[in-house]
Amino acid sequence: MDSMSNEYGKSDQTFLRSYNKKKIRSILRDEGSCSRVDLSAKANLDKKTITNIINEMLADGEVIVVSKSNDGVGRPKENLALNGEYQHCIGLDAGGTHVSGVIIDYSGKVLCDHSIDIASMSSDILMQLCNFIIEELLNKSGFTIDRIDKIGIAFPGYIDSKTGEARLTENIKGWRNLPLADLFRKNYDVDIMVDDCSRLMALAELRYGAGRDVKDFIVFDLGLGIGCGIVINDKVFHGSMGMSGEVGHTIVKVDGPRCTCGRNGCIESIASGWALTNQAVELLKREESPLLFEATNRNTRTPTVKEIGLAAKLGDEKCLQLLKNAGRYIAIGIMNSISIINPSKVIIGGRLIQDNDIMFKEIVETVKREALHEMIKDLKIEASQLGELATAIGAATLCLENYFENEDT
Repeated sequence: MDSMSNEYGKSDQTFLRSYNKKKIRSILRDEGSCSRVDLSAKANLDKKTITNIINEMLADGEVIVVSKSNDGVGRPKENLALNGEYQHCIGLDAGGTHVSGVIIDYSGKVLCDHSIDIASMSSDILMQLCNFIIEELLNKSGFTIDRIDKIGIAFPGYIDSKTGEARLTENIKGWRNLPLADLFRKNYDVDIMVDDCSRLMALAELRYGAGRDVKDFIVFDLGLGIGCGIVINDKVFHGSMGMSGEVGHTIVKVDGPRCTCGRNGCIESIASGWALTNQAVELLKREESPLLFEATNRNTRTPTVKEIGLAAKLGDEKCLQLLKNAGRYIAIGIMNSISIINPSKVIIGGRLIQDNDIMFKEIVETVKREALHEMIKDLKIEASQLGELATAIGAATLCLENYFENEDT
């Protein structure tokens, strides 16, 4: 009986030590640096516990002394920080029209990045493009693959983060029940983690961006498709089947255009990147948008969203109305989400919104004008602070979460 009690006691102590370490890591990540006295106060741990844990982390190389200060009383005060060299992770964002990647260190600092734009994505060229990005990141950083501890991958669609499988991605051909994690493990002898791109954008904003100052927020990820990342009480919400945030497939116009999911009137069918470019093609066919024709260098190919935005800024009324109409429908999706979740903040990100002041302004004005006043009187609506790399940063951050987060807390 005594032996069993000792085993349980050791187990409890191990858990408590691990829990306290994670608290300290989280404080250092969020604060940048702290003295032992400040850590003791913020973590609500006594001086002896802090000293023992910090000494262990210093010996392991997980924490370093970044500065010393002296107030003239007693020994100089050491300021401690996470040692960025302790871990390095790659984050990949494989969207429908681009692949982006970053390497981050243990403190969350982005060491380098690389991106390529493509006309379309298929499962056949997926690994080639991701391998290319990884090689470029290693070249830029001067690392070899053995310096990388984990690779995180962000994909659009219905992603099973536990198995690393892409169940269905409607905007990318051939992506159904694709064993993403297994494909990467064949090439790289490191841990592979996979999740949905919108949830990983939300994770990046939670840790390093516009979501750091609130506990409950939603991120609208506007790109080739439209998704939503939900954060409740500082946790990214996955849902019972890991399919939360598919706001792009909520119906906002019953008799609207056909969506890739097979239904009519989804937000994606009206306001996503692919919907906007399809509508722009029709403008060119009808010769109703001369400035858009000029923006595409007098080419009849499918215009990009940036070219649509350029034509609108130059005074093309048809393109201006196209962007404003999309903004209004996205605002409907945001208002519906606000009514259900009641967040403190809405963050708008994704490639569709980059350098697109017209659409962003229309979204904000529509929400402020049409939403229930009591629901939005304290609500903040902000653009992403992390730009086009937000999702890749989130994918890399996913790799570090186990060092900082406790699943049951």
